[in-house]
Amino acid sequence: MNKIAYGCLGIVFASCTTGQVLAETATPPDPTSYIPSVQPTRITADEAPVIDGVLDDPVWAKAAVIDEFWQVAPELAAPSEKTEMYFAYDSEALYVAIMAYDEQPEKIINRIMTRDGEVYRDDMIRFYIDPYNTGLGGFGFDVNAQGARADRIIQRGRPPIDEWDTIWDSEGQITEDGWVLEMVIPFRSISFDPENSEGWGLLITRELAHKNEEIRWSNIDPGVNKFDFRQPGRLVGIQDIEQGLGLDVELLGTVIANRDWTTTPRDNDIRLEPSANIYYKFTPSLTGLLTLNSDFSDTPLDARQVNTGRFSLFQPETRDFFLQDAAVFEFAGDTFSRSPNGRPFFSRRIGIVGGQQVDLSTGLKLSGELKGIELGVLSAKMGEGNNLDSQTLSVARASIDVLDNSRLGFIATNGDPTGNTNNSLIGSDFIYRTNGLFGGGFMQATAYFMRSLSSLGDDDSFGAKLSYPNDKWSWEVSAQQIGEDFRPALGFVNRPGVNDYNANWHRRFRTTGSWYQYWQIGSSHDVVTDLNGNLQTRKNSLNFNLDLATTDQVNLRAYEGEEVVMTPFSLPTGIIVPNGEYSANGFYAMLRSSFSRPHGTQSDITIEEYFGGERFKFKLNGSVRPSKFWNIDLTWERDDISVPNGDVTVNIYSMNSTVNFSSDISVETQAQYDNISDAFSLFSRMRWEVRPQTEVFLSAGHGAIIDYDTFPRDFESLQTQFVLRFGNRFQF
Repeated sequence: MNKIAYGCLGIVFASCTTGQVLAETATPPDPTSYIPSVQPTRITADEAPVIDGVLDDPVWAKAAVIDEFWQVAPELAAPSEKTEMYFAYDSEALYVAIMAYDEQPEKIINRIMTRDGEVYRDDMIRFYIDPYNTGLGGFGFDVNAQGARADRIIQRGRPPIDEWDTIWDSEGQITEDGWVLEMVIPFRSISFDPENSEGWGLLITRELAHKNEEIRWSNIDPGVNKFDFRQPGRLVGIQDIEQGLGLDVELLGTVIANRDWTTTPRDNDIRLEPSANIYYKFTPSLTGLLTLNSDFSDTPLDARQVNTGRFSLFQPETRDFFLQDAAVFEFAGDTFSRSPNGRPFFSRRIGIVGGQQVDLSTGLKLSGELKGIELGVLSAKMGEGNNLDSQTLSVARASIDVLDNSRLGFIATNGDPTGNTNNSLIGSDFIYRTNGLFGGGFMQATAYFMRSLSSLGDDDSFGAKLSYPNDKWSWEVSAQQIGEDFRPALGFVNRPGVNDYNANWHRRFRTTGSWYQYWQIGSSHDVVTDLNGNLQTRKNSLNFNLDLATTDQVNLRAYEGEEVVMTPFSLPTGIIVPNGEYSANGFYAMLRSSFSRPHGTQSDITIEEYFGGERFKFKLNGSVRPSKFWNIDLTWERDDISVPNGDVTVNIYSMNSTVNFSSDISVETQAQYDNISDAFSLFSRMRWEVRPQTEVFLSAGHGAIIDYDTFPRDFESLQTQFVLRFGNRFQF
């Protein structure tokens, strides 16, 4: 018997021998009222465990233990495997250990090794905390069976922000009884309210990938998303925490070598660019961040997109400075999750102008909570660029809990990245939530108002949304108006001068012991008019979704609609779509295979009427993960459009691969090409995490123009860049 087994016998013998029998005969509690809690054991600094994935530290014998977990997928029931978690803390960090029992340890899926990799494909644990107990989001820590880590910002109604990073550590290993894990989260690495008497919101989810089973400690309603903090458990009793001086200094030294292939003779450039990020906690729940000569060399390539429609495209934020406490700046709950049109603040406006990166010489951010007010302030000074003067851009956001289940917020922005206008925005939002409807169903109501002030004209935007996002029945209705001159320079508006109405619903039917987990049917309805009520867009969809017991998913959608073009626009090759009324009927299908397989796909197809012609669009995706040391993902997107004035075909090819030398050293490579711009991009980066606070980064990038018809003969290089960066974060 190995060391881990002895640890189990010595520390938790009773639970090892009797807990599984009790769990198998237990009846799950009522999901609408079940709120478990855990109070970690206080220890001294010299009792802190060594994070090595071996449960032989004496501290675990005295730690607080939880072992009441419940299966939520494929059904709400007792779990097939027992899970035990141990909690302790000292003045500097929270320590967590997991004993994840498994009767078939040889089948445990353990293919991801990369830091910030797709650990959700493996047998893993999700450990999510909401230190402010807002119910809207928090910090996420994902760890698989061998201790591979991924951290993220959780935002209600929006996808998690996976690009966020902080300092923490974990180690794990597979044993003859299942797998074990140890992790440490320094209190200096997160923001929190030390005076919160209700404790922190806590979600714990165990994913048994090889069984397609999901087990949770709290939030055990199968219809509630695993990222949703609407009814979390509680992490209570953490007090007398020391955060030192609350000062973190991250120093980075970057060597950049460039070659411009378009000049004769070649233009070579080598330069050293030091940068720094300085963090200071004014209180345990309020953090200031000063960035100097910000370094974005590790930012991955944006997903390649080609615009074939009337309105500009949206790209999510990926830069670390703007992701720090990004959830604090979100406005009006999940109102803009369906469409970003009308967002008051979009951080990519800062440092990216006209698609070109502009240096960020100085940036200052203040985020967290002060005397019950959630606060976010950001001000950044951009350097000069091509035909651009230096600009100072700012945003401030504040929100406070009012009444019993409500939240009132305010936002203000100032500045225009282009320098062409004097521009600012003010706005307010109100969110009400309740769990008391229709037998415990959750409902949220949101309303907001904004006004943009510009030297080109002032205007308003306002809207409201009522949603009932529950498992069996789910519905929402919303209405939004965006003024013709509502153009916040630090926001995102790609369709001004409209009234936008939306309604959707679905009914879900769950089953047990079948080849599928659930199927659902519903419909969605969208109407967009101009401010005089004249129709611009109408779309009515009938939706069908099937989630198999193997966790494969099938989505089908049939729709009818109409598009009214008031201003002619051009397709990518210059083909003009004239004014007119056009039918927009079509069909969409999507297949996503289970994440647990070593190979898979997430592919879709669209067939529709398109501005007087036809459109056939598909995305074929294939991924292969033969081992934890190597994986590759290939995607081909093709869009065939035929309209009365001509035809256009768009092809986009992309490749993402990862080679892992260890859990601390990996090489990720991206390659992209599209036939419209003929632009080819290659970006490869090596990341070596020497220790959680020390990193070495090496990247190589190459840009080229390729003639689609004559490749590989015609390959015109544009630019090559090599980057070597050393960084260390000092905590005081």
